[in-house]
Amino acid sequence: MRFTVDPELELFAESVRGALAGWGAPVEPVFGEWQDDRDDALAARLAEIGWAELWGDPDLIGPAVAGGIELGRACAPLCLVDEATLGTPLALGGRVRHGAGRVEGGVREPTLDGTGTLRGVELAPDRASDPVRLHAWGAVTLAYLAGVADGALEKAVDHAKAREQFGAPLAALPAVQAHLADAAMARDGLLLSAWSAADPEAGFPRDSLAWAGSACRDVTAHVQQVHGGIGFALEGGIHRYYRRAKTVQVWTDALLRELG
Repeated sequence: MRFTVDPELELFAESVRGALAGWGAPVEPVFGEWQDDRDDALAARLAEIGWAELWGDPDLIGPAVAGGIELGRACAPLCLVDEATLGTPLALGGRVRHGAGRVEGGVREPTLDGTGTLRGVELAPDRASDPVRLHAWGAVTLAYLAGVADGALEKAVDHAKAREQFGAPLAALPAVQAHLADAAMARDGLLLSAWSAADPEAGFPRDSLAWAGSACRDVTAHVQQVHGGIGFALEGGIHRYYRRAKTVQVWTDALLRELG
């Protein structure tokens, strides 16, 4: 399915792609240790194109969604979404979704890849009560998930076309075609949900968010199956899409429970 995007929105998306050009996410995680994929230089490039100025006006949620899709495709730092819209990292039971580099008592704050039980959600009070900013966070989170799904699926399609098995491309195998078709259907649903949430009158997309995390995770699971064993190899980078989808799903579900 192809979506017709307003030329002005596509122009902003192109600007975000330009800011992301040359940026590479860390490939290999260190499980259980403090991590932070924030990049001040990347944040500065996005600021130059107006990323930080989109959140107070409901009429600017469209460009925010266009940019959020591009951030998701690159698995860019989640702080670019959270801090811009909510004014703070999401925090669950003293554990933040991404590190801000704070050190208390000689110990860095635990982050999304740490260990422990996640309880409760803390938001900046002035942002949590602002329906425009909360709407923006929900819409851009949907867009980010749609971008993760789209970026992962693109890699799977390229791999299926290039890799040969039994004398033919993987893409010719019915099982692979089924994985790609299921992934494409969910990806299209995510994109449609994101663009629907861009409507200034749409409000906070609670129902779409409740579905989107698991849908994006399913897309990335299909992508891993298409890649076979190399889908789990750290040097390939495919694992990042699944991990990011699952992370956003867990934290978004927690936020929805907190909002009631």
